[in-house]
Amino acid sequence: MTRTKIIKQLIDCSKTANKKGYLDHFKDNLISTILLDDFKTDLENGDGNELYGKFQALHSSSALGVNFFGFFKRHLDKFTVFGEKDFMENAQFEKKLPTGISRPPNLDFFLENKNYIIGFESKFLETLTQKKPEISPTYSDELLFPIDKGLVEIVNHFRKNNKKSYLDTAQLIKHSIGLVKNKGDKKAKLIYIYWEPLNAEEFPEYKQHKAELDEFTELIKHIVGVEFHHTTYFEFYNKFVTD
Repeated sequence: MTRTKIIKQLIDCSKTANKKGYLDHFKDNLISTILLDDFKTDLENGDGNELYGKFQALHSSSALGVNFFGFFKRHLDKFTVFGEKDFMENAQFEKKLPTGISRPPNLDFFLENKNYIIGFESKFLETLTQKKPEISPTYSDELLFPIDKGLVEIVNHFRKNNKKSYLDTAQLIKHSIGLVKNKGDKKAKLIYIYWEPLNAEEFPEYKQHKAELDEFTELIKHIVGVEFHHTTYFEFYNKFVTD
């Protein structure tokens, strides 16, 4: 119900969205500081034809990510992420990271410097819908152990504890595999960035999502090859953008 209410509020604030909260063109979902060169080619090369579908929704997490990170893709010298800066010019939306095991995951935003590769997973209202962790059957112990022995532990944990949750743990595991497989001699960070209202504590869905996120944060520490961080968009802006 919370998700439905938020979408309705978004529609009520929009002059051009239809009854389902979709705009006529993806350009209508951009803020004024974002240029097509910031993201269009990246999204067209991604999976799912998202630019001409989901991106047009007022509640699109992809549009949220583009509107937030697009400016910094052009100004990487002004960008600091959990202690890292001096990023290379290959920042990219919808970055594919081959795993060699299954279909490559698409990271919503990707950065790289001489020390780290950094992947962002962006969420808007997806955190209000529960789903079971769908761990690919191709993720066997034999294939995962050479990549990172911690992956075996976390995959088996969520295979045994596969109840529905607001946190998409299977997706985060897949992103972790992609980062570990593609980091080379560098280190890797996976950053989960999500939107929530300022009064999130008043809603049980957000409280449960936070509890699941805290649990996942402890479990993912077993994966040696990836540092996991989580932050709301509001927290991230206050900490890294306004410095």
